[in-house]
Amino acid sequence: MSTATASCGTYRRPSMLESAAAGIGTSLVSWAERRRYIPPAELAMKRAAFTRRQELGELRRDALGAAYSGLEPRH
Repeated sequence: MSTATASCGTYRRPSMLESAAAGIGTSLVSWAERRRYIPPAELAMKRAAFTRRQELGELRRDALGAAYSGLEPRH
């Protein structure tokens, strides 16, 4: 007998109420996971928006770097 089993005592089967509570808990967890599902189209839009934000950030850094470089702007 392992120490984990020895510390817990003997195993007893769960009651009907405990089994029902476990089943309800499992159903609630799977329901919550289904609610968090993001459709592929929405995921693609979020990725495109993230990419645009990154590109705009790079352009902003380039513009600020050029503005503070002391070089004359090219025409």
